[in-house]
Amino acid sequence: MRRAILILVGVVLALILAELLLRLTGFGLVSPRLQFDVNTRSGLEQGAIVADRELFWRQADGTVTGLDRALKMVHPDDPVPPHSQRLRIVVLGDSCTRLFGNGLPYSALLEQQLGPDRVEVYNASLPGYTSHQGLAWLRKQLLAFRPDLVVVYFGWNDHWRTTGLTDRQYAASLKPGSLRLLHLLRGPAHPPPLRVAVSEYAENLRQIAGEAAASGAKSLFVLAPFHFTQENVARLLENHFIGGGDDVLRLHRQYLRTARGAATATGSEVCDAAAVFAYVDRPRQLLQRDGIHLTDTGHDALAVTLADLIVRKYLGGAVPTADRTAPNALTAVPALAAVARHEAAQGKWAEAVVTHRRAVAAAPAALGPRLGLAWLLATCPVDSVRDGTEALALLKPVADPESKLVQYFDVAAAASAEAGQFGQAVVQADRALELAAMGRADAAADSPLLRELRTRRLLYESGRPYRLPGTPADGQ
Repeated sequence: MRRAILILVGVVLALILAELLLRLTGFGLVSPRLQFDVNTRSGLEQGAIVADRELFWRQADGTVTGLDRALKMVHPDDPVPPHSQRLRIVVLGDSCTRLFGNGLPYSALLEQQLGPDRVEVYNASLPGYTSHQGLAWLRKQLLAFRPDLVVVYFGWNDHWRTTGLTDRQYAASLKPGSLRLLHLLRGPAHPPPLRVAVSEYAENLRQIAGEAAASGAKSLFVLAPFHFTQENVARLLENHFIGGGDDVLRLHRQYLRTARGAATATGSEVCDAAAVFAYVDRPRQLLQRDGIHLTDTGHDALAVTLADLIVRKYLGGAVPTADRTAPNALTAVPALAAVARHEAAQGKWAEAVVTHRRAVAAAPAALGPRLGLAWLLATCPVDSVRDGTEALALLKPVADPESKLVQYFDVAAAASAEAGQFGQAVVQADRALELAAMGRADAAADSPLLRELRTRRLLYESGRPYRLPGTPADGQ
């Protein structure tokens, strides 16, 4: 009997020592129980991302840069910023929200679009995050921000295969009473499960919206845009993010439908970026080579799409009439304008004209798309692209002598000059100057806009049209 007790005590002590050893070595804390994207793995290896019991991982202390602060990137240890009278927006997301190239992330561009005098946009995102982690972060810290609107952009990491546990199982394994030894002894699941099953994804989104609503915030779900090639699918298979029997397009669309359903169930808004980006039909401009992450143009396109929706839904802007023949066309107009701007900036003038034409076709009664196309046709530095007659024809359906929009008269003046109607161009330029100076104590006061308008007027007065900077060699 004594011998049996000693053996039992020895076994228990061995198990306790094994459990302590696993905890001391960090086994089960993040690695190797979850599947990582390359951005998360790199961050963990370099120490920029560290383990966290509630969030699984987070940005390491001491790695927050001045740029992070300028872009309002949130760290889990940040104090809650005092609330102002501005609309406070918190963006929840993964690497699609966190990572950007030479420009700015869509969160910062969104604040610029809406005006930092009336909105403030905080970016709470990290590579590899799922809706499970987003919900945990909301509860841990972000509800204390008292946001007015929570923008939620998840989905990719949710439907990748995991190497061991689902997010929900992994969270349970990190609880104080959970034995890591049991997780060591448990073999990997076959086939590997999704990190967040579709039913759990729906529940996470509903809880995010519900808890945000309980604190007085609205929710807006972004439906993640995508463009997959055979190369993309092969890479996902190679890195085990999907299994051999997975149809990644079908899987992603299922999660998009689930997000839309969760929005309907909770009364949340939807920004269908997947449909908008597909309508724009320029996947390589909007999405990086992996078909998932946003390019600089993609960040800009998403920002203006969100800004348009937020103005109409939350800031009292006018709601335009939808085009029934193309249900996604109208919402794609801001993104089309963003793409055209980037094309023109790169000297791709003919492509910019094509994109502007798509915007006009999407919203034929709207003024903005017509002004964009007319301006390019009137001022493009490439002779073969310019057409002053068409520019004037574009403005005719929206012509309004009583208009108080400076941009309209500026474009009309440029179009008239390109068509050889310099007297009319001067009249239009004078009206633009009058409106630009309206309300100023000194009508002759200087400003960048007034300087530009005066410069163009002098050109028209001397019988010369205005040209945008650039040369025919700029990509045409």
